[in-house]
Amino acid sequence: MSIVGSISVSLSTVLATLIGGWLVTTRVADYWDRVKKSRDSNLAAAENFQRLYGEFVAVWKIWNNLAAVERGGTDLPQNARWDCLVRATAAEGAIEALLAKIAAERTLSTHDIDVLGGLRQAFKVFRRAIVAGRPLPWMSSDAEPYIAMKRLAAATSVLLVTPPDTRNRPSAVEAAAAFEQITDNRHGTAWTASGLRVSLVS
Repeated sequence: MSIVGSISVSLSTVLATLIGGWLVTTRVADYWDRVKKSRDSNLAAAENFQRLYGEFVAVWKIWNNLAAVERGGTDLPQNARWDCLVRATAAEGAIEALLAKIAAERTLSTHDIDVLGGLRQAFKVFRRAIVAGRPLPWMSSDAEPYIAMKRLAAATSVLLVTPPDTRNRPSAVEAAAAFEQITDNRHGTAWTASGLRVSLVS
């Protein structure tokens, strides 16, 4: 082989190595970029949910105190009930949006669907209590609905910070079906039981 031929082969080998290295590096960098974006999205969703849960608890405490004042024969401050209702309804709407996001991004088990559907119902129960003018009767930390709510909130937080399987994303049809199951009316009577079962499911 001539000197020119040898140089050409060497350059080709170097060029192929450089291109191969660049492709591998690019693919690895792209993979870790997607992992980071997914992790950041999960953490943002978890923080959003925890903020909504905090809002739920805060408005619940305010409303129960207002309801106690009203039962004592004292008129409520002007717009007090309305303000609580607005905040509770906004939190419920934000939860609904978060559940749609979860259904679109994750393949959910039957247990996951029961947890998310139960959580949605707990927010609804609170809003309906305000509309009816009655306090939420969770007066003790061992009241079953309160225990259920805490377990549902904890299970949802764990679900949100757990990275989804990006290789097994639901299709649009699967996501729609999961969201329909989450928002099914059957959770209206079963949500407390779903929450109480959380500690029994590994």
